[in-house]
Amino acid sequence: MQITKPRAILLAVSILLLGTFILTRRGAGAASSAQDDDELAAARASVASVDAYVASCKAAKEKYGYSLDGDVSAVRPWLAIGGRPDATLMAWRDGDRRITHVVNALERDEEPAVAEAYGDNILKLNLKDDGDDRRFAALLPEVVAFVRRARAADPNAVVYVHCKSGVNRAPSLAMALLISLDRATFVEALAAVRAARPSCRPKYVQAVAVYEDRALG
Repeated sequence: MQITKPRAILLAVSILLLGTFILTRRGAGAASSAQDDDELAAARASVASVDAYVASCKAAKEKYGYSLDGDVSAVRPWLAIGGRPDATLMAWRDGDRRITHVVNALERDEEPAVAEAYGDNILKLNLKDDGDDRRFAALLPEVVAFVRRARAADPNAVVYVHCKSGVNRAPSLAMALLISLDRATFVEALAAVRAARPSCRPKYVQAVAVYEDRALG
């Protein structure tokens, strides 16, 4: 994860914001197990400073690289993240649940088989892999509304949020969804996506931190 000087400044601002949020806010979903506590502790430690966050992302890249690109990672019963899917997405199951809707963060269309299978249940975002914070923030209300509609129409709906490899854009969007729909804090959301997909290293942390402040007050 290469950090340019402007990007480092943005990360520094976001980490300072997060430090304040972590100290002052209680999450809606309290930890219920030792594993939950460990995941939250790791997430808190990773946002203690810019260096700590960058180090956590580098560690994830070194350990996992892009080895999970083809995996569908379930974050919640209604939410999964991953890389650009192929026809095998239609066969994925989590118990009796299947993927019903797709959020495509890429600047390219779905593969033909996926486009044909999901049709109008695909939301395409055309989001750059990095440095597109303003557009990322502007898209969040549309993404949240899309997921709300999916879940309202089908209580068993599962929304698959993907980018190219499922390490940045998809987990960043998933964090925002958890904040909005589960009332999770930033740290809880980060812990959840990293537990589900340990290869992830979200770059849109500043935009997600600002969104948390607006969504949770």
